[in-house]
Amino acid sequence: MKKYLGIDIGGTFTKTGILDENGAIISFAKGDTPKSGGIEAEIALIGEILEILDISTDDIESIGVGVPGPVDRSGMVHSPPNLKGWGEVDFAKFLSEFLEFPKYKIVVGNDANLAALAEYRFGNGARADPMVLITLGTGVGGAVIINGEPMMGKDGFAAELGHILIEPDGPRCGCGRRGCAEALISHKGIVRIAWDILKKDKGSVMWEMIGSNFDELTPLTVQQAADIGDPAANKVLKITTRHLAILLADLINIFNPERIVIGGGISRWGEALLGPARKEAKRQALKHLAKNVKIVRAKFYQRAGVIGAATAAMKI
Repeated sequence: MKKYLGIDIGGTFTKTGILDENGAIISFAKGDTPKSGGIEAEIALIGEILEILDISTDDIESIGVGVPGPVDRSGMVHSPPNLKGWGEVDFAKFLSEFLEFPKYKIVVGNDANLAALAEYRFGNGARADPMVLITLGTGVGGAVIINGEPMMGKDGFAAELGHILIEPDGPRCGCGRRGCAEALISHKGIVRIAWDILKKDKGSVMWEMIGSNFDELTPLTVQQAADIGDPAANKVLKITTRHLAILLADLINIFNPERIVIGGGISRWGEALLGPARKEAKRQALKHLAKNVKIVRAKFYQRAGVIGAATAAMKI
């Protein structure tokens, strides 16, 4: 049985898994991503995790690595915003030297692109082509699979779907523009909308749920309150549904996908969010493009990056 190593480097955790050729996870472990020490500290952590997995690189066919930031066509990582001290780095070279593993058997890619590969090959993407993945979480990420491969663009940085404009006069996004999808339907964006509504509705059950403390307000708070019929929470859900529908309609019109897969923590709202967003997106999109597209939830969540990284390794 062939084995592949998938490494998912996140701003909070570094997750590592050994997968077989069918995408099944044989073993899995994770550690806290170092807050300092840069690339050297991360490499050392990976070594510690591999010791926990108790596997030799002699037993591994190839290695895939997902990074939360720009990765060009050569595999060069360009200053990931959530990985301090990295700068521009040839991560495959460092990992190859540390593990004494051939560099040509290591592939490094953007984490969203690799998560899309996981859904495309082994998840709810069901090998649909084109397939679009959007992830709704701390930010809004995305990737587009065409002919079985992530759409890269000229330099390898294509498909920044979280920066599609939703509201021209909306809140400021981290990219500098106003009203991007990421500013509206990310964790932070939803919390901001909820807080604005809560300030006008002192009777909402959400006040009791958060102990009147803004720092305790999360999308999960909104979801739980909406589940019991809280009017303020339902307003937040309705606004979020409208924003998501606009994004989905744009994706349908631009890419004419066979399937759109929605992942990330926000997607766990399930059909309460996705049902009306799906319906409204198809109403807004051009009819001949919207007719046959399927919009589904992702299969993989916490381990999507590991599965995607290993999936990319299988293609070497």
